[in-house]
Amino acid sequence: MRAVILSGGSGTRLWPVSRRSYPKQFCDFFDQSFLENTLDRLSSFGAPEVITIRSMATLTERALKKKGLAPTSVVYEPLQKNTGPAIALSCHLALMNGAAPTEVVGVFPADHLISEEREFSRVLHLAVEEAGRGSVVTLGIRPHAPETGYGYIETKDGPGEVRSVLKFHEKPTLEKARSYLKSGQFFWNAGIFIFRLDRMVEAFQKHQPQLWEAVSGIKKDLSNLEYQYAKLPSISIDYAIMEKLSDLKCIPSDFGWSDVGSWDEISRVSEELQEVQSSGKQQVFQVESAGNFVYSLQQKVIGLVGVDNLLVVDTADGLLVSRKGMSQKVKELVEQIKESGSNTASEHAFEWRPWGGFEVLADTEQFKVKKITVDPGARLSYQSHKKRAEHWTVIEGEAEVILDDVSHFLGANGSIEIPMGSKHRLKNVGKTPLTVVEIQTGTYFGEDDIFRYQDDYARQAEEK
Repeated sequence: MRAVILSGGSGTRLWPVSRRSYPKQFCDFFDQSFLENTLDRLSSFGAPEVITIRSMATLTERALKKKGLAPTSVVYEPLQKNTGPAIALSCHLALMNGAAPTEVVGVFPADHLISEEREFSRVLHLAVEEAGRGSVVTLGIRPHAPETGYGYIETKDGPGEVRSVLKFHEKPTLEKARSYLKSGQFFWNAGIFIFRLDRMVEAFQKHQPQLWEAVSGIKKDLSNLEYQYAKLPSISIDYAIMEKLSDLKCIPSDFGWSDVGSWDEISRVSEELQEVQSSGKQQVFQVESAGNFVYSLQQKVIGLVGVDNLLVVDTADGLLVSRKGMSQKVKELVEQIKESGSNTASEHAFEWRPWGGFEVLADTEQFKVKKITVDPGARLSYQSHKKRAEHWTVIEGEAEVILDDVSHFLGANGSIEIPMGSKHRLKNVGKTPLTVVEIQTGTYFGEDDIFRYQDDYARQAEEK
Protein backbone atom coordinates (compact mmCIF):
# COMPACT_ATOMS: atom_id res chain seq x y z
CA MET A 1 0.00 0.00 0.00
CA ARG A 2 1.12 3.53 -0.77
CA ALA A 3 0.36 5.47 2.42
CA VAL A 4 -0.63 9.13 1.98
CA ILE A 5 -0.92 11.41 5.01
CA LEU A 6 -3.05 14.55 4.72
CA SER A 7 -1.53 17.18 7.00
CA GLY A 8 -3.74 20.25 6.77
CA GLY A 9 -5.99 22.18 9.14
CA SER A 10 -5.71 25.42 11.07
CA GLY A 11 -5.78 23.98 14.57
CA THR A 12 -8.23 26.51 16.02
CA ARG A 13 -10.25 24.04 18.14
CA LEU A 14 -7.25 23.35 20.40
CA TRP A 15 -6.27 27.00 20.95
CA PRO A 16 -4.18 28.29 22.69
CA VAL A 17 -1.75 25.36 22.20
CA SER A 18 -2.63 24.69 18.55
CA ARG A 19 -2.54 27.75 16.27
CA ARG A 20 -2.24 28.47 12.55
CA SER A 21 1.56 28.71 12.77
CA TYR A 22 1.78 25.55 14.90
CA PRO A 23 -1.32 23.42 14.19
CA LYS A 24 -2.51 20.35 16.03
CA GLN A 25 -0.63 17.71 14.01
CA PHE A 26 2.70 19.10 15.29
CA CYS A 27 1.66 19.37 18.95
CA ASP A 28 3.06 16.71 21.27
CA PHE A 29 0.34 16.22 23.87
CA PHE A 30 1.49 12.63 24.20
CA ASP A 31 4.90 11.03 23.74
CA GLN A 32 5.45 12.81 20.40
CA SER A 33 3.48 14.83 17.85
CA PHE A 34 0.40 13.44 16.11
CA LEU A 35 2.21 13.55 12.76
CA GLU A 36 5.16 11.60 14.14
CA ASN A 37 2.80 8.99 15.59
CA THR A 38 1.05 8.70 12.23
CA LEU A 39 4.39 8.26 10.44
CA ASP A 40 5.29 5.47 12.88
CA ARG A 41 1.92 3.80 12.53
CA LEU A 42 2.23 3.55 8.75
CA SER A 43 5.95 2.79 8.56
CA SER A 44 5.40 -0.93 7.91
CA PHE A 45 4.08 0.00 4.45
CA GLY A 46 7.21 1.98 3.55
CA ALA A 47 7.95 5.71 3.67
CA PRO A 48 4.59 7.54 3.68
CA GLU A 49 3.90 10.50 1.43
CA VAL A 50 2.82 13.68 3.24
CA ILE A 51 0.62 16.30 1.57
CA THR A 52 0.60 19.69 3.25
CA ILE A 53 0.72 23.43 2.59
CA ARG A 54 3.98 25.21 1.79
CA SER A 55 3.88 27.28 5.00
CA MET A 56 4.17 24.03 6.98
CA ALA A 57 7.44 23.00 5.26
CA THR A 58 9.77 23.59 8.23
CA LEU A 59 7.58 21.80 10.79
CA THR A 60 6.89 18.92 8.40
CA GLU A 61 10.51 18.39 7.43
CA ARG A 62 11.62 18.49 11.07
CA ALA A 63 9.12 15.71 11.86
CA LEU A 64 10.37 13.65 8.91
CA LYS A 65 13.99 14.20 9.94
CA LYS A 66 13.23 12.82 13.42
CA LYS A 67 11.96 9.65 11.74
CA GLY A 68 14.86 9.36 9.32
CA LEU A 69 12.66 10.15 6.31
CA ALA A 70 13.68 12.30 3.35
CA PRO A 71 11.88 15.61 2.66
CA THR A 72 11.37 14.36 -0.91
CA SER A 73 8.40 12.38 0.42
CA VAL A 74 6.41 15.62 0.89
CA VAL A 75 4.05 17.21 -1.64
CA TYR A 76 3.46 20.90 -0.97
CA GLU A 77 0.15 22.39 -2.07
CA PRO A 78 0.45 26.05 -3.11
CA LEU A 79 -3.08 26.69 -1.80
CA GLN A 80 -5.29 24.85 0.67
CA LYS A 81 -8.12 23.33 -1.33
CA ASN A 82 -9.45 20.66 1.08
CA THR A 83 -9.06 16.88 0.79
CA GLY A 84 -10.59 16.34 -2.67
CA PRO A 85 -7.92 18.18 -4.69
CA ALA A 86 -5.16 16.88 -2.37
CA ILE A 87 -6.08 13.25 -3.06
CA ALA A 88 -6.50 13.92 -6.78
CA LEU A 89 -3.04 15.51 -6.87
CA SER A 90 -1.50 12.53 -5.07
CA CYS A 91 -3.07 10.09 -7.56
CA HIS A 92 -1.92 12.12 -10.56
CA LEU A 93 1.66 12.46 -9.30
CA ALA A 94 1.85 8.76 -8.42
CA LEU A 95 0.88 7.73 -11.95
CA MET A 96 3.23 10.29 -13.54
CA ASN A 97 6.07 8.91 -11.43
CA GLY A 98 5.54 5.34 -12.58
CA ALA A 99 3.14 3.81 -10.05
CA ALA A 100 1.09 0.88 -11.34
CA PRO A 101 -2.58 1.76 -11.92
CA THR A 102 -3.56 -1.19 -9.71
CA GLU A 103 -1.43 -0.01 -6.78
CA VAL A 104 -3.42 0.34 -3.56
CA VAL A 105 -3.38 3.74 -1.83
CA GLY A 106 -4.40 4.50 1.75
CA VAL A 107 -5.28 8.05 2.80
CA PHE A 108 -4.95 9.02 6.48
CA PRO A 109 -5.36 12.25 8.49
CA ALA A 110 -2.15 13.37 10.18
CA ASP A 111 -3.69 14.47 13.46
CA HIS A 112 -5.69 11.53 14.81
CA LEU A 113 -4.97 9.24 17.74
CA ILE A 114 -5.11 5.44 17.55
CA SER A 115 -4.38 3.58 20.79
CA GLU A 116 -4.92 -0.02 19.63
CA GLU A 117 -2.36 -0.18 16.84
CA ARG A 118 -2.36 -3.98 16.50
CA GLU A 119 -6.10 -3.97 15.77
CA PHE A 120 -5.64 -1.00 13.44
CA SER A 121 -3.01 -2.94 11.49
CA ARG A 122 -5.29 -5.99 11.23
CA VAL A 123 -8.24 -3.95 9.94
CA LEU A 124 -6.02 -2.01 7.55
CA HIS A 125 -4.62 -5.19 5.97
CA LEU A 126 -8.19 -6.41 5.49
CA ALA A 127 -9.06 -3.08 3.80
CA VAL A 128 -6.01 -3.35 1.51
CA GLU A 129 -7.12 -6.82 0.40
CA GLU A 130 -10.64 -5.55 -0.32
CA ALA A 131 -9.32 -2.50 -2.20
CA GLY A 132 -7.05 -4.74 -4.25
CA ARG A 133 -10.18 -6.41 -5.61
CA GLY A 134 -11.39 -3.04 -6.92
CA SER A 135 -13.46 -1.66 -4.04
CA VAL A 136 -13.12 1.78 -2.48
CA VAL A 137 -13.05 1.17 1.27
CA THR A 138 -13.51 3.41 4.30
CA LEU A 139 -12.89 2.54 7.94
CA GLY A 140 -15.93 3.33 10.10
CA ILE A 141 -15.47 3.74 13.86
CA ARG A 142 -17.93 1.98 16.17
CA PRO A 143 -19.53 4.79 18.20
CA HIS A 144 -19.33 4.51 21.99
CA ALA A 145 -21.52 7.56 22.64
CA PRO A 146 -24.15 9.67 20.81
CA GLU A 147 -21.49 12.06 19.51
CA THR A 148 -22.79 15.13 17.64
CA GLY A 149 -19.33 16.35 16.54
CA TYR A 150 -18.69 13.62 13.93
CA GLY A 151 -20.16 12.71 10.58
CA TYR A 152 -21.68 9.23 10.32
CA ILE A 153 -21.58 6.44 7.73
CA GLU A 154 -24.78 4.40 7.37
CA THR A 155 -24.21 0.77 6.34
CA LYS A 156 -26.12 -2.44 5.77
CA ASP A 157 -25.21 -5.87 7.08
CA GLY A 158 -23.18 -8.17 4.89
CA PRO A 159 -21.17 -11.37 5.11
CA GLY A 160 -17.89 -11.02 7.00
CA GLU A 161 -16.53 -7.73 8.30
CA VAL A 162 -16.99 -5.69 5.11
CA ARG A 163 -20.29 -3.82 4.73
CA SER A 164 -21.83 -1.81 1.91
CA VAL A 165 -22.28 1.92 2.52
CA LEU A 166 -25.82 3.26 2.14
CA LYS A 167 -25.30 6.95 2.91
CA PHE A 168 -23.12 9.59 4.55
CA HIS A 169 -24.74 11.75 7.25
CA GLU A 170 -23.60 15.16 8.46
CA LYS A 171 -23.06 15.93 12.14
CA PRO A 172 -26.43 15.02 13.70
CA THR A 173 -28.58 16.43 16.47
CA LEU A 174 -28.31 14.67 19.82
CA GLU A 175 -31.62 12.92 19.22
CA LYS A 176 -30.46 11.57 15.86
CA ALA A 177 -27.09 10.57 17.29
CA ARG A 178 -28.87 8.51 19.95
CA SER A 179 -30.92 6.74 17.30
CA TYR A 180 -27.77 6.06 15.26
CA LEU A 181 -26.12 4.52 18.32
CA LYS A 182 -29.06 2.17 18.93
CA SER A 183 -29.34 0.97 15.33
CA GLY A 184 -25.90 -0.60 15.07
CA GLN A 185 -25.72 0.40 11.38
CA PHE A 186 -24.06 3.79 11.82
CA PHE A 187 -20.34 4.45 12.29
CA TRP A 188 -18.20 7.54 12.77
CA ASN A 189 -16.49 8.82 9.65
CA ALA A 190 -12.75 8.83 10.44
CA GLY A 191 -11.66 10.15 7.04
CA ILE A 192 -9.59 7.05 6.27
CA PHE A 193 -9.93 5.69 2.71
CA ILE A 194 -8.24 2.83 0.85
CA PHE A 195 -8.49 2.34 -2.92
CA ARG A 196 -6.70 1.34 -6.10
CA LEU A 197 -5.26 4.21 -8.12
CA ASP A 198 -7.17 3.35 -11.27
CA ARG A 199 -10.43 3.07 -9.33
CA MET A 200 -10.06 6.53 -7.77
CA VAL A 201 -9.00 8.15 -11.05
CA GLU A 202 -12.08 6.64 -12.68
CA ALA A 203 -14.23 8.11 -9.89
CA PHE A 204 -12.72 11.59 -10.35
CA GLN A 205 -13.22 11.40 -14.12
CA LYS A 206 -16.87 10.47 -13.63
CA HIS A 207 -17.92 12.63 -10.67
CA GLN A 208 -15.46 15.57 -10.79
CA PRO A 209 -14.40 15.86 -14.46
CA GLN A 210 -13.41 19.54 -14.30
CA LEU A 211 -11.37 19.03 -11.14
CA TRP A 212 -9.59 16.03 -12.65
CA GLU A 213 -8.94 17.86 -15.93
CA ALA A 214 -7.17 20.67 -14.03
CA VAL A 215 -5.17 18.27 -11.85
CA SER A 216 -4.16 16.03 -14.74
CA GLY A 217 -2.78 19.12 -16.49
CA ILE A 218 -0.10 19.53 -13.80
CA LYS A 219 3.35 18.87 -15.26
CA LYS A 220 5.76 16.32 -13.82
CA ASP A 221 8.23 19.04 -12.77
CA LEU A 222 5.36 20.90 -11.02
CA SER A 223 6.27 24.10 -12.86
CA ASN A 224 2.58 24.93 -13.42
CA LEU A 225 1.29 23.57 -10.09
CA GLU A 226 0.24 26.93 -8.67
CA TYR A 227 -1.48 27.99 -11.90
CA GLN A 228 -3.45 24.75 -12.17
CA TYR A 229 -4.26 24.61 -8.47
CA ALA A 230 -5.85 28.04 -8.57
CA LYS A 231 -8.50 26.58 -10.89
CA LEU A 232 -9.59 23.93 -8.38
CA PRO A 233 -12.64 24.14 -6.12
CA SER A 234 -12.19 23.70 -2.38
CA ILE A 235 -14.08 20.47 -1.75
CA SER A 236 -13.73 17.50 0.58
CA ILE A 237 -13.23 13.99 -0.75
CA ASP A 238 -16.51 13.03 0.95
CA TYR A 239 -18.53 15.53 -1.08
CA ALA A 240 -16.47 15.19 -4.24
CA ILE A 241 -16.35 11.40 -4.51
CA MET A 242 -17.33 9.19 -1.59
CA GLU A 243 -20.96 10.25 -1.26
CA LYS A 244 -21.45 9.65 -4.98
CA LEU A 245 -20.12 6.07 -5.11
CA SER A 246 -22.75 3.34 -5.34
CA ASP A 247 -20.41 0.52 -4.31
CA LEU A 248 -18.41 2.04 -1.45
CA LYS A 249 -17.44 -0.44 1.27
CA CYS A 250 -17.01 0.14 5.01
CA ILE A 251 -15.17 -1.95 7.60
CA PRO A 252 -16.58 -1.26 11.10
CA SER A 253 -13.60 -0.80 13.41
CA ASP A 254 -12.75 -0.33 17.06
CA PHE A 255 -9.05 0.45 17.46
CA GLY A 256 -9.11 3.24 20.02
CA TRP A 257 -9.63 6.02 17.48
CA SER A 258 -10.06 9.68 18.33
CA ASP A 259 -9.76 12.80 16.20
CA VAL A 260 -8.67 14.62 19.40
CA GLY A 261 -10.56 17.58 18.04
CA SER A 262 -11.43 19.45 21.24
CA TRP A 263 -10.18 20.00 24.77
CA ASP A 264 -13.06 17.88 26.02
CA GLU A 265 -11.71 15.02 23.92
CA ILE A 266 -8.13 15.65 25.11
CA SER A 267 -9.46 15.48 28.68
CA ARG A 268 -11.36 12.23 28.00
CA VAL A 269 -8.40 10.57 26.29
CA SER A 270 -6.02 11.70 29.02
CA GLU A 271 -8.11 9.94 31.64
CA GLU A 272 -7.98 6.74 29.60
CA LEU A 273 -4.28 6.85 28.74
CA GLN A 274 -3.09 8.81 31.80
CA GLU A 275 -0.41 10.44 29.65
CA VAL A 276 -1.38 14.03 28.88
CA GLN A 277 -1.36 15.27 32.46
CA SER A 278 2.18 14.02 33.07
CA SER A 279 3.44 15.50 29.78
CA GLY A 280 2.41 19.03 30.75
CA LYS A 281 4.77 21.25 32.74
CA GLN A 282 2.29 22.30 35.42
CA GLN A 283 1.89 21.46 39.08
CA VAL A 284 -1.79 21.48 40.02
CA PHE A 285 -3.23 21.93 43.50
CA GLN A 286 -6.98 21.82 44.18
CA VAL A 287 -9.16 22.67 47.16
CA GLU A 288 -12.82 21.63 47.13
CA SER A 289 -12.53 21.11 43.38
CA ALA A 290 -13.15 18.03 41.23
CA GLY A 291 -13.30 16.85 37.64
CA ASN A 292 -10.98 19.57 36.31
CA PHE A 293 -8.49 19.17 33.46
CA VAL A 294 -5.38 21.39 33.48
CA TYR A 295 -2.68 21.59 30.81
CA SER A 296 0.16 24.11 30.63
CA LEU A 297 3.13 24.66 28.33
CA GLN A 298 4.77 26.64 31.14
CA GLN A 299 6.41 25.46 34.34
CA LYS A 300 3.75 26.92 36.59
CA VAL A 301 2.00 26.15 39.84
CA ILE A 302 -1.73 26.30 39.15
CA GLY A 303 -4.27 26.39 41.99
CA LEU A 304 -8.00 25.75 41.76
CA VAL A 305 -10.42 26.51 44.60
CA GLY A 306 -14.12 25.69 44.67
CA VAL A 307 -14.52 24.92 40.97
CA ASP A 308 -15.58 21.72 39.20
CA ASN A 309 -15.46 20.33 35.64
CA LEU A 310 -13.30 23.05 34.13
CA LEU A 311 -10.84 22.92 31.25
CA VAL A 312 -7.82 25.13 31.99
CA VAL A 313 -5.19 25.49 29.24
CA ASP A 314 -2.21 27.79 29.73
CA THR A 315 0.54 29.04 27.40
CA ALA A 316 3.02 31.93 27.54
CA ASP A 317 0.58 34.38 25.96
CA GLY A 318 -2.84 32.73 26.13
CA LEU A 319 -5.14 31.25 28.78
CA LEU A 320 -8.31 29.27 28.11
CA VAL A 321 -10.87 28.55 30.84
CA SER A 322 -13.96 26.62 29.76
CA ARG A 323 -16.64 24.45 31.29
CA LYS A 324 -16.37 20.84 30.19
CA GLY A 325 -18.81 20.16 27.38
CA MET A 326 -18.35 23.64 25.89
CA SER A 327 -14.97 23.34 24.17
CA GLN A 328 -16.50 23.07 20.68
CA LYS A 329 -17.10 26.83 21.11
CA VAL A 330 -13.35 27.54 21.19
CA LYS A 331 -13.45 28.08 17.42
CA GLU A 332 -15.87 31.00 17.96
CA LEU A 333 -13.56 32.38 20.63
CA VAL A 334 -10.61 32.32 18.24
CA GLU A 335 -12.64 34.28 15.68
CA GLN A 336 -13.26 36.98 18.30
CA ILE A 337 -9.54 37.13 19.08
CA LYS A 338 -8.75 37.48 15.36
CA GLU A 339 -11.27 40.31 14.99
CA SER A 340 -9.64 42.14 17.91
CA GLY A 341 -6.40 42.30 15.91
CA SER A 342 -4.40 40.14 18.34
CA ASN A 343 -1.93 37.75 16.71
CA THR A 344 -2.30 35.24 19.57
CA ALA A 345 -5.03 33.58 17.51
CA SER A 346 -2.46 32.43 14.96
CA GLU A 347 1.11 32.97 16.28
CA HIS A 348 3.02 31.57 19.25
CA ALA A 349 5.82 33.24 21.18
CA PHE A 350 8.05 30.50 19.74
CA GLU A 351 8.81 29.71 16.10
CA TRP A 352 10.59 26.86 14.34
CA ARG A 353 13.13 27.31 11.57
CA PRO A 354 15.00 24.79 9.38
CA TRP A 355 18.07 25.23 11.62
CA GLY A 356 16.24 25.02 14.96
CA GLY A 357 13.99 27.64 16.53
CA PHE A 358 13.57 30.52 18.94
CA GLU A 359 11.32 31.70 21.74
CA VAL A 360 10.60 35.35 22.52
CA LEU A 361 11.25 35.93 26.23
CA ALA A 362 10.60 39.70 26.27
CA ASP A 363 9.40 42.19 23.67
CA THR A 364 9.24 45.93 24.40
CA GLU A 365 9.67 49.15 22.45
CA GLN A 366 13.26 49.44 23.74
CA PHE A 367 14.53 45.86 23.43
CA LYS A 368 13.66 42.26 22.56
CA VAL A 369 15.05 39.07 24.11
CA LYS A 370 15.07 35.63 22.46
CA LYS A 371 16.24 32.18 23.42
CA ILE A 372 17.69 30.64 20.24
CA THR A 373 18.23 26.88 19.82
CA VAL A 374 20.39 25.61 16.92
CA ASP A 375 20.49 21.95 15.91
CA PRO A 376 23.89 20.18 15.82
CA GLY A 377 25.70 21.04 12.58
CA ALA A 378 23.09 23.62 11.55
CA ARG A 379 23.65 27.33 10.99
CA LEU A 380 21.60 30.47 10.48
CA SER A 381 21.87 32.50 7.29
CA TYR A 382 24.70 34.99 6.78
CA GLN A 383 22.71 38.17 7.38
CA SER A 384 22.57 41.75 8.58
CA HIS A 385 20.00 44.09 10.13
CA LYS A 386 19.40 47.76 9.37
CA LYS A 387 17.48 48.72 12.50
CA ARG A 388 18.90 46.65 15.35
CA ALA A 389 22.09 45.51 17.05
CA GLU A 390 22.36 42.18 18.85
CA HIS A 391 24.25 40.72 21.79
CA TRP A 392 24.65 36.92 21.89
CA THR A 393 25.50 34.92 25.03
CA VAL A 394 26.02 31.15 24.79
CA ILE A 395 24.14 29.28 27.52
CA GLU A 396 25.15 25.77 26.49
CA GLY A 397 26.85 24.16 23.53
CA GLU A 398 29.61 25.26 21.15
CA ALA A 399 29.18 28.11 18.68
CA GLU A 400 31.03 29.51 15.73
CA VAL A 401 30.15 33.13 15.01
CA ILE A 402 31.14 34.74 11.71
CA LEU A 403 31.19 38.52 12.18
CA ASP A 404 32.08 40.57 9.11
CA ASP A 405 33.94 37.57 7.64
CA VAL A 406 35.96 36.93 10.84
CA SER A 407 35.42 33.65 12.73
CA HIS A 408 34.93 33.54 16.53
CA PHE A 409 34.46 30.39 18.65
CA LEU A 410 32.34 30.61 21.81
CA GLY A 411 31.59 28.11 24.57
CA ALA A 412 29.21 28.35 27.52
CA ASN A 413 29.16 31.90 29.01
CA GLY A 414 30.94 33.30 25.93
CA SER A 415 29.37 36.38 24.38
CA ILE A 416 29.76 38.70 21.39
CA GLU A 417 28.36 42.03 20.18
CA ILE A 418 26.77 42.24 16.71
CA PRO A 419 26.74 45.93 15.66
CA MET A 420 23.88 47.27 13.58
CA GLY A 421 24.56 46.65 9.87
CA SER A 422 27.29 44.04 10.44
CA LYS A 423 27.21 40.75 8.55
CA HIS A 424 26.91 37.83 10.94
CA ARG A 425 26.15 34.13 11.17
CA LEU A 426 25.69 31.64 14.03
CA LYS A 427 26.59 27.95 13.69
CA ASN A 428 26.39 24.99 16.08
CA VAL A 429 29.76 23.24 15.83
CA GLY A 430 29.04 20.84 18.70
CA LYS A 431 27.24 17.51 18.93
CA THR A 432 24.42 18.74 21.18
CA PRO A 433 21.86 21.55 20.72
CA LEU A 434 23.28 25.05 21.01
CA THR A 435 21.36 27.50 23.21
CA VAL A 436 21.99 31.24 22.90
CA VAL A 437 20.26 34.20 24.50
CA GLU A 438 19.95 37.11 22.08
CA ILE A 439 19.31 40.68 23.25
CA GLN A 440 18.21 43.07 20.49
CA THR A 441 18.42 46.86 20.81
CA GLY A 442 17.48 49.46 18.25
CA THR A 443 14.39 50.97 16.69
CA TYR A 444 12.64 47.94 15.15
CA PHE A 445 12.69 44.23 16.01
CA GLY A 446 10.51 42.61 13.35
CA GLU A 447 11.54 39.38 11.62
CA ASP A 448 11.44 41.17 8.26
CA ASP A 449 14.51 43.28 9.17
CA ILE A 450 16.81 40.59 7.78
CA PHE A 451 18.95 40.82 4.66
CA ARG A 452 20.46 37.48 3.69
CA TYR A 453 23.78 37.17 1.83
CA GLN A 454 23.83 33.34 1.92
CA ASP A 455 21.38 30.77 3.23
CA ASP A 456 21.58 26.95 3.40
CA TYR A 457 17.81 26.70 2.98
CA ALA A 458 17.38 28.83 -0.15
CA ARG A 459 15.22 31.43 1.57
CA GLN A 460 14.87 34.79 -0.11
CA ALA A 461 16.88 37.79 1.07
CA GLU A 462 14.13 39.19 3.31
CA GLU A 463 12.04 36.07 3.88
CA LYS A 464 11.75 34.35 7.24
